[in-house]
Amino acid sequence: MTTIRDIATAAGVSIGTVSNYLNDPQLVADDTREKISEKIVELDYHPRAAARSLKSRQTLRIGLVPIISPENYNNSDPGDNAFLELLAGLNTTATENGYDILISGAVNEEQELKTYSRLIGEGQVDGLVLMGIRPQDERLHLLNKKKFPFIAFGRSDVDLEYPFVDVDGAAGMEIAIKYLVELGHTRIAYITPPNGLMCTTQRWEGFVSGMEKSHLQINQDYVIEGGFNQKDGQISTHLLLDLPDPPTAIITANDVCAFGAMRTLQIRGLQVGKDVSVIGFDDISLSDHWQPSLTTIAQPFRKIGFKLMESLFKVISGENELPQTLVEPKLIIRQSSGLLSKS
Repeated sequence: MTTIRDIATAAGVSIGTVSNYLNDPQLVADDTREKISEKIVELDYHPRAAARSLKSRQTLRIGLVPIISPENYNNSDPGDNAFLELLAGLNTTATENGYDILISGAVNEEQELKTYSRLIGEGQVDGLVLMGIRPQDERLHLLNKKKFPFIAFGRSDVDLEYPFVDVDGAAGMEIAIKYLVELGHTRIAYITPPNGLMCTTQRWEGFVSGMEKSHLQINQDYVIEGGFNQKDGQISTHLLLDLPDPPTAIITANDVCAFGAMRTLQIRGLQVGKDVSVIGFDDISLSDHWQPSLTTIAQPFRKIGFKLMESLFKVISGENELPQTLVEPKLIIRQSSGLLSKS
């Protein structure tokens, strides 16, 4: 790796002169600047980020701290596909603005908080993107106390005003229930996201409101706490089908959970979209290619990633300290839902 010493030797100047050139070129004579510039290109020298930050106080990095379970299929985040779509949006906007994304995983909430404190304390990032927002989220208190730039993907019950981008999950649930009722369904089941996430609370409020607006009673046997993976969808759907009067429609925590639900229906000899309708949540790319294709409440993760990063840069620059965006979801109708069978 080329160093400042190498550049100084090649250009025939002192290390101090090269340092002056890198930090304030106007301190160096024109002909010397030209020699140093030529040697930097010739030797493919790249100043270390830490050295650059001494002058600019910027790292040109944005931090992301996902919770990664040490066990398979127990992650509280909404699945790899959704995360990758979100990350693609974040990275695109970051790159366009000359930033990199630093991902530092944690295995639980306690380690997550320590990671945030470390990233801030060591000056490793200029801002943070928060995911998997919880009703009483300690991260929000931490970052607010430290006055550190951040943007959250989601709202919370915390009594703080903070910048966020969120999807109106409650509205999405209402739209899905209205659609199912119009198809003739009244026995509607719901495989929920895990408890402890804010999206779980918001979607439940939408489910209750949607059922009330359609004048339907909620059958508690039809409500099962699930998760974001296929196994959750499979197990929950087996439980629903074993009921004396099983549901004719199932709304799931996300698309991957819906794939598991559809697999169980097929194993049990039922036709998805005819015998039982299934609706997912997310609209990941696989949803359109699954067999049958999945009706789902769309969260445009890539666009959300764009918006999160754009909003964070406004916070960092001081242009807008409190950007708040609520994205309206859309119901994407495909083959996994249909009219209630009369048989």
